[in-house]
Amino acid sequence: MARHPSSPSSIDNRLRPDWYMFWQGRRYRILSQDKNTPMIMHLEDVVDCLPRAVRVEDIFISQQDEASAPIFAPTLESLDRAIQRVTPLPNGAPTKGIPEHLLKRADKILAKLQKVEDLLAAQQNDPTVLGVELTSYTDTLKAACQKANVGLTAYYSYRNRCQQYFGDRVAIAASLHRSTYRQSKMSKAQLHFIDTFITRYYAGHRTIRPTPSYLYDLAESALDHHTHKRWIDPEKCGKDIPPNVVAELCKVLDEELPMQAILNNPEKECLLSTIEMPSKSWLFNYLHWFESYPDHGRDLVIARYGRDAWEREHMVFDTFVAKAIFPLQYVFADHYLLDVFTVDEATRSKLSRLWLTVLIDAYSRCILGMVLLYEAPCIESIQTALLHAIWPKTSLTHLKIDGEWVCFGIPQQLFLDNAWAHHSHSLENVARVIGQNGKFSSIDLVYRPPYKGRYGALIERFFGNLSKRIKQELPGAILSSEPKHLRAAAKQACLLYDDISRYLQRFIVEYQNTPHSELEDMTPNQKWLEGMQGGLPKVPTLTPKLRRQFLRMGKGTRQILPVGICAFGFHYWSPEIAAAERIDEELKPIEYSFRYDPSDISTLAIFREDDFVGDAHAKELLRADGTPRPTSLWERELAKQLAQKDGGESKDWLHYLNESHALHKQRAREKRALQRKRKELAFTPVEDSSVLEEACLQAPPMQDVLSSKTGQYNDAYTEYLAAFES
Repeated sequence: MARHPSSPSSIDNRLRPDWYMFWQGRRYRILSQDKNTPMIMHLEDVVDCLPRAVRVEDIFISQQDEASAPIFAPTLESLDRAIQRVTPLPNGAPTKGIPEHLLKRADKILAKLQKVEDLLAAQQNDPTVLGVELTSYTDTLKAACQKANVGLTAYYSYRNRCQQYFGDRVAIAASLHRSTYRQSKMSKAQLHFIDTFITRYYAGHRTIRPTPSYLYDLAESALDHHTHKRWIDPEKCGKDIPPNVVAELCKVLDEELPMQAILNNPEKECLLSTIEMPSKSWLFNYLHWFESYPDHGRDLVIARYGRDAWEREHMVFDTFVAKAIFPLQYVFADHYLLDVFTVDEATRSKLSRLWLTVLIDAYSRCILGMVLLYEAPCIESIQTALLHAIWPKTSLTHLKIDGEWVCFGIPQQLFLDNAWAHHSHSLENVARVIGQNGKFSSIDLVYRPPYKGRYGALIERFFGNLSKRIKQELPGAILSSEPKHLRAAAKQACLLYDDISRYLQRFIVEYQNTPHSELEDMTPNQKWLEGMQGGLPKVPTLTPKLRRQFLRMGKGTRQILPVGICAFGFHYWSPEIAAAERIDEELKPIEYSFRYDPSDISTLAIFREDDFVGDAHAKELLRADGTPRPTSLWERELAKQLAQKDGGESKDWLHYLNESHALHKQRAREKRALQRKRKELAFTPVEDSSVLEEACLQAPPMQDVLSSKTGQYNDAYTEYLAAFES
């Protein structure tokens, strides 16, 4: 059977500098790996060229879901071909309305690219294909372009266009329209009015989107009855369109301000022009183009009126700040990768970066809840932050943090971006069961459509201030993505997870008690209490059963068999499971659901519908004292794949898992012994470097604890594990 192009057994050969990777919907170039942090992979986004640091194990974890598995390739062209083979292309725009000559130009572009790529592939197999001796890739590309009768500059232009539209013939053809396509007959004032109306009432954050015909009627009615057929004219505004005038015109549209108030101001009235509505057919075609190519729509608005104009309409948080009339009405989730390295508690040498997830209340700007995780944003990030947000904060006394963090409660609406990590039956179930059949409020999950908004300046300001403070105050802070700063941060890193957690909670308490100009110099805590004058929010008692509802929900249901409940290749059992019913009144097997923590699948929480039955432990992971050995989901998946690679049965992976734990302990012991030896040498003058080398050789040997059957264990993640532990 053919192996998936990015299977774990081949990842170690593909995580190499200057290769390309498609992961989590984005394309990255792999940068040089820092020898001081072998567990961190530094990437560069191909589109915006921004750096990103990811944990190697996060890439391995994604292997468990074929849909999210990374794809690797040595060049961008081959990566795009691999993406097209493995993932379906987005639906192309309809050919209706696309001129035939543009479709032919698109076909020509695709044919030219294909011919160049075929020549490059053939040259690799036969160096004589291009007829000359070539020493570099650039020379080979130039020769291939010359033979394909396409200029090098044109080739790069064609390639970039195809990458932007994923090779979609119709999308490429549509992009070849002139920049003034369907715009030449409209005045700038008309275009500004139409663009404003589309972004506010069609592409904005509305629960119910109007039909194109209804949108036309709305716009026509607004011109006739609200704006007196007047609108701001960019040609009269000079370089910049006054945002205050646009804001007042939008208030006119929302019936919050009479148009006469603007007309009575000579400085503003002189910037207006009389306009008429375009035809319905023009608006429908323009609207269809705007919706089919949202990136183009965004770029067009930015090009015409500036980035600030786009962001004013698409800063979703700031929009709801103005609409919120009480706490917990609108709550937003956001994530931030902290600019600081932490170390592990056992060896104080393993470097990590932590993800901070926060829930922010739009009315009071309070940080409603937070969670700090090693994993990238996922279901656990949101559910654990919700767990922290709903109930009063009790950790401050334990951490000896002075100050108040008063906000808590069940959000009425929780706004999430449309990332795959936020779509889950598990999260939907939490949002439902927290209401306990109407006794308390349930949570309405709201997903922002793609291209239809982003978080506002207040959230960005909070994260920006946090980043500045971290860089000023914490050892191991990452000042920038430059290699010298990364090396310096890795060398200085000494803080543990608990240190960062306490620092963040102290920072948030300080934020909660600091006056804000947007709140009329009230603190978020004061604004929260002002909104809660009618009484504190009602929340259910946090029982063990309810706490387990915030774990990730397992796929499907299970029956209780004589060997227990089967999941993840283990058999789970406990006295509660032994006493649970197995057959219902209709003599049918009872189905049980389960919840789990991906970082430790040794224990499952078993439910019968919404009723908690009890915890069950994996028999195979029980220690001699009867306690389960913590095992993460990614460890289980890696061991299983390694067992299958060696030709063993699928159940033999447990042998690999046990040996993985043994290898980890052995390497940790050897590293500590080597560190002790180096400390001893630090007190002894060393005149010759050979003395140090000899002392290192006398340290405990790096013996392979694996059996002959697992002699090839060093592929995949083990190679990185060994590099880190050695």
